[in-house]
Amino acid sequence: MSVIIKTREQEFTDRGSRPLYRIMQDLQLSPQAYLAVRDGVLLTGDERIEDGDVVELISVVSGG
Repeated sequence: MSVIIKTREQEFTDRGSRPLYRIMQDLQLSPQAYLAVRDGVLLTGDERIEDGDVVELISVVSGG
């Protein structure tokens, strides 16, 4: 089984049972550029993503 990682532009599948930051590294996504949400709950990079999870990555926009 795998996990689904969604951004506004793309959808990735990856193997689960590892920390979110490792999955993002493997997908070459910057953790500083996204907020990660699973089932409506904000995640930190060290949270474990398990098989079957769907994680939505929301772009962080800053400006002045």
